[in-house]
Amino acid sequence: MLKSKINFRIIVWTTLIGGFFSSLVKWGSEINMPPRAPGEASPPGAHINDWLGWLGIDQHSLDYVYQGNSVLGAVTLYHWLFSFAFAFVYVVGSIYWPKIRLWYGAFYGVLITVVMHGFLIPLLGYRNPGYADGATGWLWNLNGYELWSEILGHIYWSVSIEVCMIAVLAYYARPVKGGWAEPAAAQKQPYTVPVPDEIYN
Repeated sequence: MLKSKINFRIIVWTTLIGGFFSSLVKWGSEINMPPRAPGEASPPGAHINDWLGWLGIDQHSLDYVYQGNSVLGAVTLYHWLFSFAFAFVYVVGSIYWPKIRLWYGAFYGVLITVVMHGFLIPLLGYRNPGYADGATGWLWNLNGYELWSEILGHIYWSVSIEVCMIAVLAYYARPVKGGWAEPAAAQKQPYTVPVPDEIYN
């Protein structure tokens, strides 16, 4: 199915448009409901410090000042790349498992919250909430404020990817619900005019 030109274009455009808009949606949702208390380490910042520190890059390497506000440029870039990557996973995943689009993409947001914030981030040692007395930040150890911030933020984020995907599917005249991918065998073949049998008699 990935050999279809239409499928390829839908994947590319959904990744680019969905990744762009969903990153802004996720960022905007955290302004209203910050997921962490002041002073607590941000997992993205900690990731950058640990993974790129040997290159002399840390979470403050790309900081910039805008209208007197200091902005964490590296963390912002990290979130943008995260959104593009997961928009790609969403659109490709929907080819093989259309149920991933359940509830207009909200299911995907809940799934990402559980997998990433509930298990993977704490498993890698990047979440030890101050309010949990140093306990690992498994899903069941998060307080209601952080849990709702992450769940709602990821639902807004994933639904915005789905909305972008619907727009791309509509542009390419593909079904906007359920399975949308064009089978490779369905790609356009050269059209031949049928000739009546009597011509050959």
